[in-house]
Amino acid sequence: MAGPKRISAAEVAQHCSPSDCWVVINDQIWDVTEFVPEHPGGCGAILRYAGQDASQAYNEVHTPDLISKTLTTDKLIGHLDQSSTHKKSHNNSVREAAPPPNKPPLGTILSAHNFERVAQNTFSKKAWTFYSSAATDLVSVNANRSLYNRILFRPRLLRNVRDINTKCTIQGVECSLPVIVAPVALARLANPIGEKGLARAAASRGIFHCIPITASIPIEDITSDVPSPSTTSFFQLYVAKDRTASESLLRRVWRLGICTLFVTIDAPVAGKREADEKVKAEEMISMPMTGTRSKNDGAGSGLTRTTGSFIDSSFCWEDLAWLKELWPWKAGY
Repeated sequence: MAGPKRISAAEVAQHCSPSDCWVVINDQIWDVTEFVPEHPGGCGAILRYAGQDASQAYNEVHTPDLISKTLTTDKLIGHLDQSSTHKKSHNNSVREAAPPPNKPPLGTILSAHNFERVAQNTFSKKAWTFYSSAATDLVSVNANRSLYNRILFRPRLLRNVRDINTKCTIQGVECSLPVIVAPVALARLANPIGEKGLARAAASRGIFHCIPITASIPIEDITSDVPSPSTTSFFQLYVAKDRTASESLLRRVWRLGICTLFVTIDAPVAGKREADEKVKAEEMISMPMTGTRSKNDGAGSGLTRTTGSFIDSSFCWEDLAWLKELWPWKAGY
């Protein structure tokens, strides 16, 4: 049986107009001509890569199989002939993306502040702005930082510390260290494997990863490499306006063996993160568990605002009874 059709970079480059648009995604060549007008992120996000390799931009915000789930199989034209990509010109080759800035060896990063500096220098402008921004005039976030610096440890002196044990229990489950990986949205902005890598790393060290509902990949993919999600994974929920959507998602979470649920209650509406609004999102970014996508509109380009439209601002104390009945495990406030 013949293998996939191999197509040269020069041939791909000829299909570079709105009426005839091919793109390369992870060595697969797709005809996206009919999809361009329907793309939730706008035509420009695709057309800027017409006749070119869009893999890097695509992988920053989408799961590898999204395109195959979105387009029909007849739109898969073939596979890129890698031997043709070394011949570069403006007109007859697939343009290669510039390499990302080099990151220093992990062993040279000694603190959270070091991680922050590396992120600022190596993330895309939109990713850095999203992760580093906060609401309005930054009064609350600056106050939080100041208050954290006031938390001190009272030393217990003259103790035998030759052999130490950092194990503890969190929500009744043993953990190797009293630290968890917090639920932060859209990890794929920082790394193509996204939350999947965070879950895998946390499980390998016996600490918890709290999976956010605003993750960039579905929860089933996040936990696919985790041996026992019940002992290494929590789930964080924003209650959706569509309560049936929340119920359906929580059933999926429970079936994976995750027993501990965190409900975010201090953000009934998306924060006004001005820095995030000012940096335009070059690509459409989706959150598969919320069903929302980013967009550029008249108000700006804030990922927090445009993807947070699903949150139920009416959620209140009385609704906790509904949530307690829905979640089979013990509930506590």
